[in-house]
Amino acid sequence: MMTTLQLVLAIVGVGMIGAIVIYNLVQERRFRKEADRLFSHKRDDIMLGEAVRSDPSHRPGKTRIQLTGQEASLVESQQAVEKADAPLWVGRPDVDFSFPESHAATARVAASPTDPQPMGKEALPPEPLPVAPDEEETGYLPPPAAAFLKPTVAAQAPTPLAGSELDAQTEYVARLKFSTPAFTSYVGLLQNLRRIGKPVRAFGLRAEGDWEVLTANPRNAYSQMELGLQLADRSGALGQDQLDAFCRTLYTFAADAGGAVSCPDKEEALERARDLDLFCMNVDVLMGLNVIASDAHPFSSEAIHTQAGAAGLVLERDGVYHARDAGGHTLFTLTNQEEEPFPPDGRGLTTHGVTLLFDVPRVANGVNVFDRMIEFGFNLADRLSGRLVDDNGRGVSNDSLNRDRARLQEFYVRMEKRDMPPGGERALRLFA
Repeated sequence: MMTTLQLVLAIVGVGMIGAIVIYNLVQERRFRKEADRLFSHKRDDIMLGEAVRSDPSHRPGKTRIQLTGQEASLVESQQAVEKADAPLWVGRPDVDFSFPESHAATARVAASPTDPQPMGKEALPPEPLPVAPDEEETGYLPPPAAAFLKPTVAAQAPTPLAGSELDAQTEYVARLKFSTPAFTSYVGLLQNLRRIGKPVRAFGLRAEGDWEVLTANPRNAYSQMELGLQLADRSGALGQDQLDAFCRTLYTFAADAGGAVSCPDKEEALERARDLDLFCMNVDVLMGLNVIASDAHPFSSEAIHTQAGAAGLVLERDGVYHARDAGGHTLFTLTNQEEEPFPPDGRGLTTHGVTLLFDVPRVANGVNVFDRMIEFGFNLADRLSGRLVDDNGRGVSNDSLNRDRARLQEFYVRMEKRDMPPGGERALRLFA
């Protein structure tokens, strides 16, 4: 039998436990509401800067594989484009600052998207700087006298100077002219340009009149700079938001460095970008062949390594065999048909098939290279006791190979007419 004291203590204990539970529930609800309030607002990542999203209609890189004896139709290509939702960083996120071959800026210049902000009289220079004759000819407005003034945009596209090497046919070319040549760091500028999501090339004009590739901390002072934003790549055409981010980045840098920016007509550039992307989409083709083994006799990586080496292919760090030309450009590749790459020493792996791939727009003398790949494929199938087939498992015949050669010729004729030689500097940039 419980005494009265024991009964009272039991009731008090149960009451205290209930009070603690209720208190914890109330506190948890209050903290949850506070957390929801604190994290309900979107905050930009200051380490990444302003986000730029790509157009979902962008074409994905290397998704249209040309099967031996077959050709993807334009309708199928367009359907693939409509299904694509390429993220910003598809393709090549790093900036290529290699020298191109030619430059001829022909685009018109529109008004600046951001007008200079009004300032007090005490902040303005007493007299505007005079415009030199060369500035009138090139279409530049005089640079601001103070570094904090908003840069202005030229009313007319600048005429390219001798030696300038950006390609206005495939790039959106902007120019920045400094009031006086000066040493400065371009680390922040180059970092911001990389975030745009399209390849960018930049050059600086030295005092003696020579153009050179822009680096983060150059040893020379520049009087002018030219920057080219690529109009299209394998992730798709240049988008409005990317172009706006490019110009805005230059305006901001010029405001700090004391320069004037000339940006050509954006609408005309976007139209050229869409046209260039459509053309590239129709010639962006991979040709593939497979050497397959019987179920009872899979291939050994040692045998594949021996045959590939005898044909001049080299196993590289990506676990893929590459056939390269004298300039180091890939002509075709040999990959494992299964997920596992070839081991670095070419030993200890078995597979039921390998794939030969030929990237059509990136290869010069493509028909000859294609014939070399076919010859290697037949030899490999013969030495490994396998079969050479297309991606549908059909055996390769002389008729199907002749059709492929004819299609190759058609692709290359289109590219030559567009002044985009296969395997040339333009093609290597656009189909990187």
